Amino acid sequence: MRILIVGGTGFLGGATARAAIAAGHTVTIMTRSGKGVADGAATLIADRTQTLPDLHGQFDAVIDTCGYAPDMVSTLAHAVGDVHYVFVSSISVYDNLSEPGLDEIAPASAATSEQREEAANVDPALRGTAEPYGADYGPLKRSCEDAAIAAFGDRATLIRLGLIVGPGDYTDRFTWWVRRCDTGGALPVPDPPERPIQLIDVEDAAQFMLHLAECGRGGTFNLTGKLITFQAMLDAIIAETKGKPDLTWTPLKTFTDAGLAPWADLPLIVPDKPTARHMLNVSTGGAQAAGLSCRPLRETIQRTLQWDRAQRDTPLKCGMSAEAEQMVMMAQEP
Repeated sequence: MRILIVGGTGFLGGATARAAIAAGHTVTIMTRSGKGVADGAATLIADRTQTLPDLHGQFDAVIDTCGYAPDMVSTLAHAVGDVHYVFVSSISVYDNLSEPGLDEIAPASAATSEQREEAANVDPALRGTAEPYGADYGPLKRSCEDAAIAAFGDRATLIRLGLIVGPGDYTDRFTWWVRRCDTGGALPVPDPPERPIQLIDVEDAAQFMLHLAECGRGGTFNLTGKLITFQAMLDAIIAETKGKPDLTWTPLKTFTDAGLAPWADLPLIVPDKPTARHMLNVSTGGAQAAGLSCRPLRETIQRTLQWDRAQRDTPLKCGMSAEAEQMVMMAQEP
């Protein structure tokens, strides 16, 4: 197949490009800079926020990992014409994640006209990243899905992606726990130990998207990993590391009273608000039926650990500082 990957130099896009090349496909990466293109891929220098060249007839499938507003999808669709289109959306499209196990038919509202207009006016240099869209991110992704269906019909595959992890993860959320367990010592952890969590290795996510492109299967799929507990995740990490941390399960309020924020200072800890509570606890039955296969968690930990140990001097973008950990531990002393 001739595959165009938009966003193919990023974390997920890069993994998808490597998987497609390894599978023998002819791969082209659309990029603004031309930097970071995988070996074996061709480069298409273009900016999707501007006028794109006529690409009709050049590709069989497009995998789009960096569409954040519906006009970005429509512009790309106009340029590529009759292809199978795989769009990376997000679990964040769902209106209410207060209940566990949501499947793809759960309510998901599109962006308002005002939200779409604001998104279209974001600085073009920033439009290819999630940060500028803030709280509008989920509704805008839902509008992107609508734009994809309008343009491609049953040739559109919508991937509602959950938490992807592994070597190269620019968020550092999972990596922080791997590094912190590897360094050992007293470690306060927000309770309860049975807190649910789902994550998927970036290479497994890439392989699933490539599989759907290869077989031309349309539809909507939640894409994430097996549901486990936070305790099970940490146990698996500790089993692969040498640090043997002393875990102290601590009320979340102790952390927030110390000024620590879930998700940022407390990586992978979902904010305790009803609409987000089960963000890492959704149904993946549709993806499993379509061929999703996930490697054992220990393999993802091993790969992440090896990558992180090679860059151990690089500060991570999230997580508690040593001072913050000590503050939390001291707050529990009688």
